[in-house]
This record gives sequence, structure tokens and C-alpha cells, in this order.
Amino acid sequence: MYSRISFLLLPVFLIGMVRVAFSQCNPYFPQPLSARPANYTIDVRFDHTGKTIDAVQIIRFVNQSPVPIPALRMYMYLNAFKNTESTFLKGTSTIFGQGFTQRKADEWGWIAVEKIRRINGADLSATMRYIHPDDGNAADQSVLEIPLDKPIQPGDSAVFLLNWKAKMPKTIARAGYRKDFFFFCHWFPQLGVFEKNAAGVWDWNCHQFFRSTEFYANFGVYDVRITADKKFVMGASGCLVQETDNSDGTITRHYHAEDVIDFAWAAYPFFEVQEDRWRDVQIRLLIPPSHANLGPRYLHALKFAFEYLDKHVGHYPYPSLTVVDPPFNALASGLMEYPTLITAGTFYRMPDNMHNMESLVVHEFVHQYFMGMVASNEKEEAWLDEGFATYFEDRIIDAAYGKKNSLVDVFGYQFDNRELTRLEYTTMRNPREGTTGRPGWMFSETNGKALIYSKTATALHTVQALIGDAEMDRIIQTYFEQWKFKHPRGSDFLAVLKMGLMAGPDTVFAKQVYDLFYKSIYEAVVLDYAVTQVTNEYLSPPRGIFGENVDNLTFRDGKGRGALLSKVEVQRKGDWVFPVEVLVIFADGSTELMHWSGVDGRHTFEFSGRAEVVSAQVDPGYKIGLDIDLNNNSLTLQPAKAPLWRYGAKATFWIQNLMQMISFLV
Repeated sequence: MYSRISFLLLPVFLIGMVRVAFSQCNPYFPQPLSARPANYTIDVRFDHTGKTIDAVQIIRFVNQSPVPIPALRMYMYLNAFKNTESTFLKGTSTIFGQGFTQRKADEWGWIAVEKIRRINGADLSATMRYIHPDDGNAADQSVLEIPLDKPIQPGDSAVFLLNWKAKMPKTIARAGYRKDFFFFCHWFPQLGVFEKNAAGVWDWNCHQFFRSTEFYANFGVYDVRITADKKFVMGASGCLVQETDNSDGTITRHYHAEDVIDFAWAAYPFFEVQEDRWRDVQIRLLIPPSHANLGPRYLHALKFAFEYLDKHVGHYPYPSLTVVDPPFNALASGLMEYPTLITAGTFYRMPDNMHNMESLVVHEFVHQYFMGMVASNEKEEAWLDEGFATYFEDRIIDAAYGKKNSLVDVFGYQFDNRELTRLEYTTMRNPREGTTGRPGWMFSETNGKALIYSKTATALHTVQALIGDAEMDRIIQTYFEQWKFKHPRGSDFLAVLKMGLMAGPDTVFAKQVYDLFYKSIYEAVVLDYAVTQVTNEYLSPPRGIFGENVDNLTFRDGKGRGALLSKVEVQRKGDWVFPVEVLVIFADGSTELMHWSGVDGRHTFEFSGRAEVVSAQVDPGYKIGLDIDLNNNSLTLQPAKAPLWRYGAKATFWIQNLMQMISFLV
């Protein structure tokens, strides 16, 4: 295996039929975009018959910390699929609704480093060991520690040579194979992130692989050569820069990617390739023939998303984006994000009036910004990644296909992306299950998406509604520009948010909005306001003797109708206090907008000398999407019948059509 070192370390002089792809996609940046502390050169030979990888890998690491580093820590993600005792699989028998416990021996997966040595240094193979820093599970092999022969001093670099092998599993989640489709993600030994932790200590951030966590790695340059059977159509992170036809029926493809935190690739003999461009970015869609007619929909949604994010967030600097749409039997590899490569997912003949597939592919593309470039820690603070991706997914899909009907517009029934996001949070059995701002492994499989994705996105939508679109964009753009190609924490976003809000003229309101968002992430409270009662009462007219002395006493008999006293009662049913607006509508068409602090649990507004109150509504502008129950936000004494008639007419229309069809068939 060591005979292949020269292939990795020296310029490559390829013999055979070489095709250069620079005309489509040039991956080399004139100036680095990131600090590039961890860089990888990988030479891979893939045996699709045995589902195995045989690889030689070079890691060039720079210690950019102020302390010596005595050991390396690496992710070994494929060992999550080695047996049922791994931390990832332990405690469950199904994932994505599919069982895995009855697998044959050749359907499990694993990865093993056979040798590791330091270039110009010692062989470190004998001291390698698996560690279990998070749960103490001795059977878990997802984190490998390698003590060094000598520490890497601050500012110094070190180069390591690894020989390793892997067996791809039949897909359980993400990585693996289904029949002749293969997806390689988190497939190689990868360094964790050496950084200062919350306690102020420099150490490796390299957590075990849990079902409810995703990924975290450093920026670097990836140079990857993959040798595989030439029957495969392939896609990968970065750009294809060379292809070499070999004499043994294989082809070697050379990919290069810069300033990314990971590298993924896919192979399938039957992919159709659909290509497009957005400005200088090559978009390459790999799609099965059964889905090929849906390709233009993917490409349209992606180009709209490129334009939207360029305007509202920042510039996409990479020269390419590859989209992999897996065949249906490999859908467990879909709907995921990797640098410059995303996986989608759809069904044959997805109706034109349902945009689920567009919503999903846009969500994964947004991750190129909030995961790819703004590389927050997906394991410890998933809300910074998934929450932001969901928030912009909603904005993009609603802008592309229309508010109120962007996601579904079927038979007159309409639904938009943002509302679905809000409902995923507000329909939780218990919205107080826990805080959003905690490590991913602390979430259950039932509350993770609702809190991490949907509650965060709804909180961001609420802030946007309160401060306005332009101000929200300025805050997001500031955060992106300040933290792209770095590893921000939640406190870093909150600092940007607070500074942006406090720059406005109303600092009291700014603090209220900031506190609202902070609570949405770090407190498990519920926001619920309701209009509970509307009354109109004509008081009895004055009756009795009136006057100041005996000479001018008069008697009033109390006949007729007295003054009108109207009352609107509002309540805070949750434990989350936030000031709200209350709109009161009177019978003569006039309105009055009231303000309530919400501090007391109940408040009554009184009106005299006005027309009767006919309705009242808390948050009439629908700004506070975090309100858990919008159905109790309003109360009217004159129910509107038009919506009932409208939906009734639609239902009747479709029932009539169904009955006519049945009568025709029989």
C-alpha cells in the first residue's frame, strides 16, 4: 500500500485517455476563503461487487491554536453501521421505518485504519484506540484517538499517511448502497475540530455519532481520486478535473474542492445527467430515468434559490452544485446536505400543484450557507443550521410559488410552506418538552424536528414580522459576512441580532424582540394569547332624586335605554410574556388598536360612548407565529359565513364529480 504514496504527494502524470473538465467547472480559488487547517488527499479504489473501499489518504493539518496538540481525534462514521451495539443503532430496531436487525453478514458496514504514520515521524498504528467521550458505550467505534509521537506545536503543521479500508453497508441512513446505487458520505477518517470549548479550554470537538446528531468538521482542501467500474455515472463535491480510462475496465476520476468542510460522492449506472447554470455556477443534476421528467422543476427551484439567497444573504462562492436524486429504493440516502453536493428525493409523477420536492431540494441547498459556509456545530447547536435552513426554505418557496398556496394547491385547498413549519411546532403534544438550544443527542426522535427546525424557523419569522423584511435581511447579511468560513456559536448570532436590533430608534421594543428570540431558543415556555369574551351591555338609565339642594331636586324615572358599556377580555394562557396588539372592531365599522403588556394573566378593555363591539383579535397582523393556538386569538359576535359556504361549495363540487364518475363506471 505504501507504494502509492508518490501518487498522492507528487504531481500526477496520467497515462491513457484523459479528459479535462475545467471548461465546465474550475475549482481553484485565487485566494483561500478559509483558514484551511485540515486538508485531505485521498486515493480510492472502489469494488462495487464486494462493496468495499481500499484507500490511501494524506492529511495535512495546521495547528492554528495557541496550545500544543498531543493527539489526533477522528470521526469513523461508517462504524455506526457495524453492529446493533453502536451508539447510533443501539436502542432501536427501525430507522426511517425500516428494520435492520435481521441483516446478513455482508449487509453491515465498517471502516478500519490499517496503518497511520507521521510523514518524517513515527508509525502511530500501535497506539490507536477507540474512545467514547459522550456516552461511555465501549462498543461504539465512531471516534478514533491517535496519540502522537510528539505534540504539534502552535503554528506548526504535520502530515499523516493513512492506509484504510471500508465496507459500505446496505443503507440504513445516508451512507451505503441499495442494489447498484452507492452513496458515500462521512465515509473516510476525518479529523474533528480543535477549538476552545465552552469552558475556555482548547481540545478536540469530536463527538460520537448519535441518531439525532449530524456533523461538524474543519475547512480545508480536498483532492480525491476515485477508481471504479466505468459503468458508473458519478457525482461528487467540488469539480471533476480529470478522467482517465484504465485498461482494466475502470475509470479514475479526479475531483477537487476548496474551502469546504467535507466531501461526498455517489455512483449509479443509470443516472441521467441534466445540467444548467446560474451565473458562473455549474448545476449538475443526477436523476434516475423514472424521475427525469421532474428535472426541470428541480433546476427551476434551485436557480430561484440561488438568486434569492444572493440577494437576501450573500454570495455563493463555489463554482458548482451537484444534486443527486436517488432511485426510490434508496430514498434513505436522500434529503441531506454536503458541501457543493446535496441529495434530493421525490416520487414518480409528482403533481405540478404540489411543491414538496422543490421545498426539500431548496432546504438542502440553503445548507450550503448555514452548514457549508457558516459552519456552526450541527452536533451541539443544530438550531443554527437546521433552523436557519428551514426559515429560508419557507421564504424561498413562498416567494417562488406564492404565499398561501406555495406548498399545496389541490382542489381549491391551499397551504404554504411557512404555515406547515409553524404547525410542526404548534401541534406538538407538549411544546414544553425541552429547550431548542441544547446538544442534538438530548432530543428525542419525536421532538427534534419540531423544536430544532420548526420552532427556530418560526421564531425567525416572528422577528422578521416584528422588525420588517429589510431590517431582518440586514441582520442576516451581517451575520453571514462576519461568520462565513468560521465556526460561530449561538452566542455569536445573538450578539449580531442584539446589535442590529439596538441600532434602531426604539431600544425598549428592540429588547422585547431580542428577549422573544432568546426565550424561543433557551427556554421551554409556551406563548398563547386569547380573546375570551366580548360583551355589550346597555346600562340602566339614572333613577332616583338628583340635585344639590331642596330647591332644585328632580326625579328621574329610569325609563329608556342607558349608556352602552362594551368589554373585551383577553387572557395570556401560556407562561411566555410578550406585549401584543389587540384590534377591536365596532358595529359602525370603526376600529381601535389597543396595546397590552401581557404581564397580568387577564385584562379587560372597556369602551363607552361607542358603537357596539362586534369582534376583537389579538395580534391582528399575524406577526407572532410562535403563538401556539391562533384559533383562540379572535372572537366575533357576528360569525362570517362566507368561508363556510366557500369550503362547502368546493366539497360539494368534488363529491358530485366523484358520484358522476362512479355512476359512469357502474
